[in-house]
Amino acid sequence: MNKTELKKTYTHQSDEQLAEACRAHDHAAFQELMHRYMRHIFHFARQYAKTSEDADDIAQDTFYKVWKYIKKYTKNRSFKPWLYTIARNTALDFLKKKKAIVFSDIDDLENDLHFTDTLEDPAPLASEVFENAAFIKKLQAALGTIHPDHRAILLLHYRENMTFDEIAKIVGRPMNTVKSWHRRALMRLRAEVEKKEKKRK
Repeated sequence: MNKTELKKTYTHQSDEQLAEACRAHDHAAFQELMHRYMRHIFHFARQYAKTSEDADDIAQDTFYKVWKYIKKYTKNRSFKPWLYTIARNTALDFLKKKKAIVFSDIDDLENDLHFTDTLEDPAPLASEVFENAAFIKKLQAALGTIHPDHRAILLLHYRENMTFDEIAKIVGRPMNTVKSWHRRALMRLRAEVEKKEKKRK
């Protein structure tokens, strides 16, 4: 089998099949997973990192840990949430070393849910929003005021099409907490949009 045929073989395999191959130290399978997810993990890491360089470091370190700990990946488990859990933990470790985040703030977020829990859910965003560079640039200031986990939830839900249950496993919080964080992030973004529209008038 030549290289082209070998590449096609891996291209048609599922993430889970590739992860299983990685457990057997298959470097080609690992390269295919990196090819599929490096850009996505970079964008995810960017929700936590202040610079693209830091996000790139987090993404690279994430895949290093995937290869290092692939034996802990259990068969028949969905690979994508497992990968993003490693990415989030790597990002938080990176920020902790840089002292770029107060970790007590993360715990406080879960205890401050009563207000947003009483509010009606705002209309959801379209998935295309996170593919719209102009929109993201316009809302960069608003996104900057949102906690990194809140930004990550928006990206995972709208760009990666993950369920709240999957996201809850990634961030290590109950699903109701994740839904509340999602609601709060949407409210902040919509308030920023309305403020900008009023300024134009």
